[in-house]
Amino acid sequence: MITPLLIICVSTYLIWKASSSFDVASSYLTRNLSEGIKGPTVNAIASSLPELLISFFFLFYIGDLEGFSAGYATIIGSSIFNIAVIPTLSFLIIYYKKGIPLFPTDKKIIEQDGFFLIATELALFVGLYFGGISIYLALILILFYCLYIFLVFRKRNNNMTNDTAMYQEENTEDVITDGTIFKKIITVNIAGLVLNKQRLNTSKASLILLVSLVIISIACKELVTSSEHLSKQLNMNLFFITFFVAAVASSIPDTILSIKDAKNEKYKDAFSNAYGSNIFDICIGIGLPVLCYLWINDVDVISTVSSDSSNNIVLISSILLIAFSIPITLIYWLKSVNLYRALFIIGLYISFIGIVFYLS
Repeated sequence: MITPLLIICVSTYLIWKASSSFDVASSYLTRNLSEGIKGPTVNAIASSLPELLISFFFLFYIGDLEGFSAGYATIIGSSIFNIAVIPTLSFLIIYYKKGIPLFPTDKKIIEQDGFFLIATELALFVGLYFGGISIYLALILILFYCLYIFLVFRKRNNNMTNDTAMYQEENTEDVITDGTIFKKIITVNIAGLVLNKQRLNTSKASLILLVSLVIISIACKELVTSSEHLSKQLNMNLFFITFFVAAVASSIPDTILSIKDAKNEKYKDAFSNAYGSNIFDICIGIGLPVLCYLWINDVDVISTVSSDSSNNIVLISSILLIAFSIPITLIYWLKSVNLYRALFIIGLYISFIGIVFYLS
């Protein structure tokens, strides 16, 4: 059991560090985007790559319903973690370090992102219930995300403020100049290694993105195989192992990005990153792997006929996700986050884990 846990820890560390360099490069390439757009688009896509890759690996590595349910569990676990833990953890950190009693929320962003998230979750449930894991479900989810991105750019495309641009430049500079070459290797500082104290440009940023993606992919593959080995050693359902272990591990980049935004009082991006990541996870993290798997294998649907309860867990967990997303979103929409509301939301997250553990 020690070996799978060790590999999971190392993989999580690599995902975290490589995602940081990925964010530096993507921030440079999208430096002209305004606050409120970068969070649900660039940050969300960059930080949700682990979930997408894990979903791909599980589906193609194990195959059929078991592989889908394992990748699906990662997406669902990451989704509830993102909206419940990331904003509240961001608040708790700035509350502890700066004594800020309230974490302000933007109602317009919560309305748009929250609406799309719940609509996406409903579409997922309806698709699973009536059509199964089909190519039509995959296409609908992908189209949902395209619509979301279109509306985000249409409603929030304002010019970036000087403060935002200055923050991105300072943040990039901190990563590039941090430590010696040996320290950069140990800390997997890809941006620092590629640039070697030189200025960041488009070609170098693209190279950083590519190297980061390769490292994240390798780490996700090891995370997938180690999760499977751990479930066998503990004699536990793979669904719960991936729901908890793989989901939390893959959500580390989202958490780091949102905490960083919160510390710099970029509250819009701190929230929209969490919601945008969820929409990306469900629409693309489920839709794209399923679409590719069905197309490559020349079938229309992944069979839901199984001797175990995988399909039941998939359906019930999708209902639970909707049931927990609605009250959490309402709390964010009605009031700013304070200490008591943060603890209540974390309590909801723990309850969600307990229910899934019981079901699996």
